[in-house]
Amino acid sequence: MTGIEAGKTWSRIGAEVAPTSSAASGVWGSLNEVSGYVGAGTWPSPPVHMEWIAELTPDGTSTTVEFTSVPGTYKYLRLVMASATRASSGIGMMVYYNSDTNVANYGWQSMYNLAGGGPSAVVGATANPGWDLPDDEVAHMTWDIANYADSSVGTNCLFQGSGDGSQPLIVGGSGYAVNAAVTEVKVISGSTTSNFYFQTGTTFNLYGIGKAA
Repeated sequence: MTGIEAGKTWSRIGAEVAPTSSAASGVWGSLNEVSGYVGAGTWPSPPVHMEWIAELTPDGTSTTVEFTSVPGTYKYLRLVMASATRASSGIGMMVYYNSDTNVANYGWQSMYNLAGGGPSAVVGATANPGWDLPDDEVAHMTWDIANYADSSVGTNCLFQGSGDGSQPLIVGGSGYAVNAAVTEVKVISGSTTSNFYFQTGTTFNLYGIGKAA
């Protein structure tokens, strides 16, 4: 067996096979070559499980939180509200898509209060996913949004939330009856008065889950 002669250009072991987004067989010895394939989008990458997209932190001067230019590269979206407070209670929140505030487009909402001896259902027509924030507790809520990037079907949403005190666990779901890809997600308090501004310390984080087919 002879050694590699000095000054010789390296060569890949085995037949040359161009990489794809799912496989790069062979032995690759040039970082520049690998970098070029990565830049071209033809180098395989680990599967996407959940990726953080953006965070919004209210400053106490608005009733609205809006994520714009949402990428359509995931199967699902997850919106997480944490440590949320407002000065007053009695008014719920709404989640809108693509700045569409026509509540008739959001169908029915089913919400269950998992407290006491069993769940009690609250079902309303022309409602979209929302929940009232108590004025004396910190509240948390998660929305899981499916079909969001598919322009041929409507979008559905499952949600759950609770407070850090006496508030029970709330779970529910609703649908968006418009066949359109969702590129904007907006959370709005049901009243525009200052008592219902999202207070400082509240956070909203948007995540993408899985790769779109």
